[in-house]
Amino acid sequence: MKILICGSAAAEAVPGLFCTCPLCLKALKEGGKDVRSRTAYQLGEKIRVDFGPDTFYHMVKFGLRLDLLTDLIFTHSHRDHFNPGELENRRRGMSRVPEDSLLRIIGDAPLIDRLEKEIDAEKSKLTLARVAHGSRLILADGVELTALRAEHGTPDALLYAFRTPEWSCFIANDTGWFPGETWDLLRKFRFDAVILDCCYQNIDHRRGHLGGESFLAVFDELRKMGSLSEKVRLVANHFSHNPGMSHEDLCRWLEPHGVETGFDGMVLDL
Repeated sequence: MKILICGSAAAEAVPGLFCTCPLCLKALKEGGKDVRSRTAYQLGEKIRVDFGPDTFYHMVKFGLRLDLLTDLIFTHSHRDHFNPGELENRRRGMSRVPEDSLLRIIGDAPLIDRLEKEIDAEKSKLTLARVAHGSRLILADGVELTALRAEHGTPDALLYAFRTPEWSCFIANDTGWFPGETWDLLRKFRFDAVILDCCYQNIDHRRGHLGGESFLAVFDELRKMGSLSEKVRLVANHFSHNPGMSHEDLCRWLEPHGVETGFDGMVLDL
């Protein structure tokens, strides 16, 4: 399975639209891996995690066929991850969508309830699936999804574990230190890849987002629990521009700890 990091930024993106901080000015002038769109992921051709304001950009930049999606999973309803109005482009007259094409939308109950009020799921050829901590679903290509509770200050925030008999991955952005119930459930997994929130980068933080020693401590705890495989890839993602660290700065900090720095277009081949 190829896991594509479509976006790697927090809500403001990098460069921020109105920002004059040194990192944003550098990214605007020099481009490269310092340019970060809002965080989202794609697993193969059929599974996507989050659908924020940069989805069109991701489609064009990476040549994605969004018409092939069968499962769209939301982590939570903050605006950089949840842009439900675009789903109305699946309606007749907006796009040519085959009559038998259905896109399953997966998220916590408050998020799905909100989406159900905002758009006509039937006209947009959507099916809605509510999940909660501990819920399991079988996605396209036999991928098993498990939802886990995040610590993000919003009642609909979830983390997701994905696995087949061949590979497993944990996507955990927009969270602080995991709740106890999440740590308990993680003991049942052995991951080949973990993509973890590092919004605050080298500034220590553990509420709502992670950074510094708390970020690194999550990997230490997972290792102690036996939840990391011998070949595991540890990846930091979901970066704010505010700490001011460039991609090169992040690599210098993270590489000695065995952690890779995520970027737009990074592919994990599991």
